[in-house]
Amino acid sequence: MGIKRKSKAAAALGMAGLLVLAACGSNNDNQENGNASPSAGSSPSASASQPPADPAAKYDPPIDVTAWRYTESSYKYENGDTIENNVYTKAYASDLGINLKYQWTVPVEQFEQKLNVSIAAGDLPDIMWLTNKQLTDLADNDLLYDLTDLYEQYATPLTKSILQQDQKAFDTAKIDGRLMAIPKTASAVDGLPVLHVRTDWLEKLGLPEPKTMQDVLNIAEAFVTKDPDGNNKADTIGLGLTKSFLTDNHFGTSGFFSGFHAYPQKWVKDESGGLVYGSIQPGVKAGLQMLQDMYKKGLLDKEFGVKDRAKVTESVASGKLGMFYGGMSAPGSVIQDNVTNDPNAEWKSFQIVSADEVKATPIGKVPVQLYYAVSKKSKHPEAIMKLLNFSMEGFAPDAPANSPFGISPTGVPVYLYNLIGPEPAMKNLNAHHNIVRALSSNDPSKLSSEEKGYYDRIVKFNGGDRKEWGQARIFGTPSTFDVIDQYVKEDNYILDAFYGGSTPTMVEKLASLQKMEEEVFTKIIMGQSLDTFDKFVADWKKLGGDDITQEVNEWAKKQ
Repeated sequence: MGIKRKSKAAAALGMAGLLVLAACGSNNDNQENGNASPSAGSSPSASASQPPADPAAKYDPPIDVTAWRYTESSYKYENGDTIENNVYTKAYASDLGINLKYQWTVPVEQFEQKLNVSIAAGDLPDIMWLTNKQLTDLADNDLLYDLTDLYEQYATPLTKSILQQDQKAFDTAKIDGRLMAIPKTASAVDGLPVLHVRTDWLEKLGLPEPKTMQDVLNIAEAFVTKDPDGNNKADTIGLGLTKSFLTDNHFGTSGFFSGFHAYPQKWVKDESGGLVYGSIQPGVKAGLQMLQDMYKKGLLDKEFGVKDRAKVTESVASGKLGMFYGGMSAPGSVIQDNVTNDPNAEWKSFQIVSADEVKATPIGKVPVQLYYAVSKKSKHPEAIMKLLNFSMEGFAPDAPANSPFGISPTGVPVYLYNLIGPEPAMKNLNAHHNIVRALSSNDPSKLSSEEKGYYDRIVKFNGGDRKEWGQARIFGTPSTFDVIDQYVKEDNYILDAFYGGSTPTMVEKLASLQKMEEEVFTKIIMGQSLDTFDKFVADWKKLGGDDITQEVNEWAKKQ
């Protein structure tokens, strides 16, 4: 999303008034690196007598800060801009007194290789983009600056409120309880699975809304056997799946297996606190048993094993499928065509349901794939906090919509040039809350420009425009975000416990293990003996799974 920013003068006044902070650092490294003051060139003895540091203060004289990063094919430039010279680098210099100098930039496809070569050469810039694996390795070798105190002293209240919206994600940057990097946060809760059901069919068939896994089974059977579309043909599907059901966010089985407290292709903690691979746990076998029973009864598409998302989406659009597990965006990306085509169609989103008396808990992936770390040799490690605060100002409630730091007037996403760019983990959920309040009060004046866009589309739907149904069922109420909100309020979600880079055995064997898993699970659903699951578990362990498990737990001990 685009970064917004106040004018330079307004930002200076607003930020300066937030708080006055003590000079950063209390250990010897701080003094050796001259970190007690953000002013360039000050000696340790002089810095000790400096007044408390202002987190918005500009370096005078300016300082040079080195960095590295990747770029992507989606980056576009205009007006002579480059990744080295653009609206952000110019603002860093004019607003903060920071001259950003890239040691190198590479396409994202070459990033990890270049990263490893530079680390092996010991050629570290002040600020580094790192994956979790490199973060851990560099911290192990005492090459990173501990940012714990700097974050507490320099990060503004706004910055902290944004980065710590999802504490679980924020804490992935900690090693032994110390903050060794700034995580590039995004949303974990946006990806949590939701159960989508066609409620006009429920009403027609006199069925209750789903509260248990047995309800899901009953609904699927009724949707197949009781002609919900009224065409006197047996041509409807009970539960939608794609051939990539283990990984697909829409028409997948993450939410389904969570109903059996099982988490295929995710890593979870066992009773001893160790990490185990979710696909080989007993609950998966119980879930496969139910899917196999459903397949035998004709409640699943007989051809699901060869259908991709586009094909299954066609089944929704044509009114042949009325229930599936998917993500929060499904009303717009999957269901909208059905609602547009059929004026009687209505869907509702529900929390995932359990197969027993224990509440089902959905699982998501840690939404941090990148970390911003600082070399221990950096002369100004606090500079990363100034860059971070600068970026976070764009998410302030009063940030203007016409900022030059988001999307240009010609549609170029210049926010991609930002060196330090976390996003609020709860941005979309908060947008939902704001929009619902605005709809209730009929007052959109406090909405951001992005929120106002959603609001306007929902108002159109409320006025009879069925083409905007999807937006209403994502950001309005009832909606998918009503469901996500409930997960968050109840703290009823977990995250994949492994978020590190590929281990050595993963690099060598994970692709073949995952292919074996998908093939075995598909065959079981389509009728192969459930005993095949036990053989799969044994084969998975023998063919590299045990080695991967050991490597994953070695990684976990470092976190």
